[in-house]
Amino acid sequence: MKYFFIINSLSGSGQGNPIWHKVHRVLQKQGVSHEAYFTRHKGHGTELARRLASRLPGNRLVVLGGDGTLNEVLNGLAGVSGITLGYIPVGSGNDFARGMGLPSDPKEALMYILKAERTVPLDLGRVRGNEHTSLFAISSGLGYDAEICYKVSRSRVKKLLNRFRLGNLIYAFTAVRLLFTYPPCDMAVSVDGQKQIFRKVHFVTGMNLPFEGGGFRFCPAARPDDGRLSCMVVHDMHPLKILFLFPTAYFGRHTGFRGITILEGKKIELRSASPRKIHRDGEYGGTAKRVTFEAGDGDVTFILP
Repeated sequence: MKYFFIINSLSGSGQGNPIWHKVHRVLQKQGVSHEAYFTRHKGHGTELARRLASRLPGNRLVVLGGDGTLNEVLNGLAGVSGITLGYIPVGSGNDFARGMGLPSDPKEALMYILKAERTVPLDLGRVRGNEHTSLFAISSGLGYDAEICYKVSRSRVKKLLNRFRLGNLIYAFTAVRLLFTYPPCDMAVSVDGQKQIFRKVHFVTGMNLPFEGGGFRFCPAARPDDGRLSCMVVHDMHPLKILFLFPTAYFGRHTGFRGITILEGKKIELRSASPRKIHRDGEYGGTAKRVTFEAGDGDVTFILP
C-alpha cells in the first residue's frame, strides 16, 4: 500500500512546510511507501487529485493543509469511487477537523492515519448555482457569510497578517464592517419540496458539519453520515442583534432566538430576490439568485481516530 500526500505548504500562515518536514521524517523512519505533491496555486489541489485519482483505489490519499485545500482535493475526486482519505489539519479555521473530532497535533494525526483502525463513509454536500456544481465537506452559504469570504480572498492585508499568524483577524474585521452595510433580501427556501418565504435574509448556510467560520457552531445537530444537511437561515434581524448573537453561536446557543431558523433535509433549494455570493467550505464560489444544496451518500471513505 502507498500513501499519496497533497500538501499546501503555505497553509496555517506558512506552517504547512515545516509540519510536512516533521511528517516526512516519521514516514522515512517507519519506511512508509509514499509520494508527496505540493500545491502551487489556487485550484492546484483539484488538479493534483484528478491526476492521482486512477492510482488511489487500494491506496491512501492524505491531505495536509487547511479547509480550502481539502475542498479543492475533494472536488478533484468527484465521481471517483474507492477512495480512502486521511487529513492532517494545518489551516487557520480547521472547521472540518473540529467537526470530525480530529487531533490538532500533526504526528498524532499521522499515526491514526497509518493505523487506519477506524474508517467511516463520509457524505459530501453539493452546491449548484449558475449551472455549476461543486462539492463541500463542511458547509456552503449564500449571502453575508459568502460576502465575507469574497472580501477576505481579495484582501492584501490578510497576506500581511498571515506573516504574523494573525490571518483570522481580517475575517473578524471584515465580518463586523460588512454587517452594518450588507443589504439583506427576501428568499424562498424549499426543503425537500416544502417551501417557506423568509424576509430580510442576511444569509443561509447548508451544513454537513456543525462548525463554520473558525468555530461557530451554527448547526449543532449537523452530521456528515446521515444523508441530510442542516440549514440555518438568519432573517428579519437587526445587525446589532446579529453581532451580539455571534458569541452565543460558538456554543450553539443561538438557535432559540427569533430570526434564527434551523431546517433539515436532503435537498435545500434557495431563490433569492437579488443575486447573492456563494461560498463552499469558506472559498468563494460565484454569484447566483437560485442555489441548491444537496447531501451526498457515502461519497468517500474517511479515516478517523
